[in-house]
Amino acid sequence: MVEDVSYGALAVQSRRRILDTLRAADGPTGVSELVTVTGLHANTVRFHLEVLVEAGFVSSGPGPRRGRGRPQTVYRSVTPPVPSTGYQFLSQVLAAQLDDRGAGELAEQAGRSWLRGDVRSAAPPGADPVGVATARALALFTELGFEPERAADAATVQIDLHACPFLEVARRHPDVVCAMHRGLLREVVEAAAPGLAAELIPFARPGVCVARLTPTGKGPVRS
Repeated sequence: MVEDVSYGALAVQSRRRILDTLRAADGPTGVSELVTVTGLHANTVRFHLEVLVEAGFVSSGPGPRRGRGRPQTVYRSVTPPVPSTGYQFLSQVLAAQLDDRGAGELAEQAGRSWLRGDVRSAAPPGADPVGVATARALALFTELGFEPERAADAATVQIDLHACPFLEVARRHPDVVCAMHRGLLREVVEAAAPGLAAELIPFARPGVCVARLTPTGKGPVRS
């Protein structure tokens, strides 16, 4: 089972600084470069990187080999930054216009396209793609402002999404807002685990939407 660590992963300012540095970097970055940019101790950087990797915000892998010995481990962001969500009036106006045009499918594609342009990757070789996809979905919805929690007693992977930051707009225009979130979910899951299908169930319970990840039989997936 994947521990729900994503919400707490962003609670530390220095950890957010490391994540911002990785997002601004031109490519995979080593610990020494992060130490130089952030001014943090190397052990502190390594600790924060472990938390960010486990939470799904960052991936790690071997860097280019330089001489003898094992190559250094390098890191990169695998989730895009999420802008401020305080534009309630603007979101209401745009959602209403899309809703009038029956543009639920367009909203889902918009969610997919927003993630598709960002640097992300498939699950690393040897990793559990279900676990990677789940961690990245938890990370994504944490940054969007939800309080995601993996359901412990579900037969399949289920993530309960509490505290929707778009609740007022979503209640008026669920075909737009929830479709956009579904597109985000599907894109981040399919990038990590092509054999998983992702579904979003809006308002499954009072105050809670539900994301479910289930194997499709079309790709290699381990649980």
